[in-house]
Amino acid sequence: MDFTIEFTSGGNHGHQLKDALGGLTIGKLFNLNYVHTPYSYLDYFGLGYQCIVVTKEERLLRYNAIIRVEGPLWCGIDEYDELLEYFEKALPPRNENTLVVFENALRIHPFQTIPWFLNNNTERNIFAEIQKETSQKFNDLHDLKISNLKSSVQVVMHINRGNDYDKEKYPSHFSTPFAVRYMFDMDYYENTLIHIEKAYGIGNVKVVIYTEEANSEAIVERFSKRPNTEVKIGSNREEKNYDQIHGIFRAFVEADILVCSNSSFSVMCAYFRKGRKTIYHPHLQLRYLPEPNYIKTDDAGAIDVEVLKQEITKDIYNLSAFEVAE
Repeated sequence: MDFTIEFTSGGNHGHQLKDALGGLTIGKLFNLNYVHTPYSYLDYFGLGYQCIVVTKEERLLRYNAIIRVEGPLWCGIDEYDELLEYFEKALPPRNENTLVVFENALRIHPFQTIPWFLNNNTERNIFAEIQKETSQKFNDLHDLKISNLKSSVQVVMHINRGNDYDKEKYPSHFSTPFAVRYMFDMDYYENTLIHIEKAYGIGNVKVVIYTEEANSEAIVERFSKRPNTEVKIGSNREEKNYDQIHGIFRAFVEADILVCSNSSFSVMCAYFRKGRKTIYHPHLQLRYLPEPNYIKTDDAGAIDVEVLKQEITKDIYNLSAFEVAE
């Protein structure tokens, strides 16, 4: 049975990527066949690259029935039994003449499948499949030239601010580091950079920090004069400067090391970085990622320098010992 994804939940750039990869994960879990609905913003990321394309206008010519399955499941589902119960009710009976349309943030996050694979609930390592396919499609579509670490380690850091940096309006963004969009302070990011420099040497690390214009003052003040560090101020997300957004995402993918914030935009890039190091803070919508390709921070921004220095694991797709990091 075929399925596709429509993006009707609103939200900004990273939210739409979460809807896309969340829907693809559901399709893999239930052995559905993905057909791509063109969508100009997300097509840049290669999600429909080399896939069968069925436009909205063509659906009724191709299928006897169009069944919509709606969310929201903003945070996905953590428990495998709950997953089966939910989708036994939500999905229609299998029929090759039916198209299932996922919409309104119907998500299972790829990372949520890691414990299921480790516990033998699923035979397939779906997290690894998603990570491998999205990385390869993006690299092929944009002809990226990814090489081993150079003499100078290129670090790209994302600091989420923008208009979300408003404690009165968005108290959850300041509540706990486990929260989505949590606003870490400047000491957190500085501490992460110090740990990276411990691993590779201060003079061997070049840092580019990306953030939005709104509420960027503290970032500029703290980092603009830091040695070997450049601060790049982008448009505010509400302006929907898609060319700029795409360019920033490409910079995230190409970096030797990406330092994510608890932001959907940089968090989703973690799935596109096959063979490159990504540093992240475990939180509600990104957990369990395998070391040493992924390195977790603590709440103060510290990381395990010895794990960071380990060689990249070239093939994380057939692991017999895939440790889950809480």
